Amino acid sequence: MNIENLRNLQPFPTKKELDFRVRAFLYHHKPALSEGTLTILKYIWRHSVKYPGVSFSKVETIQTKTNKSRSTVIRAINCLVKKGLLTRIPTTRPNGKRGVNILVFLTDETECLPKPEQPSEGLIELETPLESTSMEKSSSDAEPVLNNNDKENITTTVNSDFLPSYIPQTFISVSRSFLSHSEILSAWKSALHAYKYVNLTYPIEWYIEQINQTFKQAIFAKREGTIKKHFLGYFYGGLKQMFTQTVRKEVMADSSNLYYDWLED
Repeated sequence: MNIENLRNLQPFPTKKELDFRVRAFLYHHKPALSEGTLTILKYIWRHSVKYPGVSFSKVETIQTKTNKSRSTVIRAINCLVKKGLLTRIPTTRPNGKRGVNILVFLTDETECLPKPEQPSEGLIELETPLESTSMEKSSSDAEPVLNNNDKENITTTVNSDFLPSYIPQTFISVSRSFLSHSEILSAWKSALHAYKYVNLTYPIEWYIEQINQTFKQAIFAKREGTIKKHFLGYFYGGLKQMFTQTVRKEVMADSSNLYYDWLED
């Protein structure tokens, strides 16, 4: 992975914004984190400043510097990934073999430090149902919806402000007329699982056009009645197939991978 690709991974323009993100995360999640996880987070945080939010620290290095066991380091990283603070970006060696993972901090506008003037009721307001008027779209720009027989999906348009910020806005725009709030979240998690199944070169956001196209194909299959079981399962299978084809194209396009071992794929 060259320098330009690394710059493209950088989620924060400055260290100050990275610091604000981590402090906001700790404000919301610190009581649920173990002492070991906090120590490991602190180390990764301190070593993510060259490209704010991008850490090149290997598991072995973190293990040595924090005096924690390998299992503790892996468990801590898994915890931070699950809670939405970190993501792993796989790398590929010149011989085509999988390299180390780069750790990247994720942005999340929903987790903020409290403002002194913010009323305590403000947090409760987010729990109240959305007004129907905030979800309406004019008939001129409304997207097509599934027919009434599709009981698995809810055709009400979802206000994207109430979805996690790590879901790309373009994916929300494509799926909001076909899926409910929770189903959009589940669909994006399916995309993340499929992405991790293969060894792609770039972050998942780089493949959003292909993901959206796969989603549209799954919707078409649903409307045609060709999905025998669950929609999300069909969507996940389509994503795995698409990502597998994509990683092969990336490998073949790289002249250094002429002798790539496909048995390891």
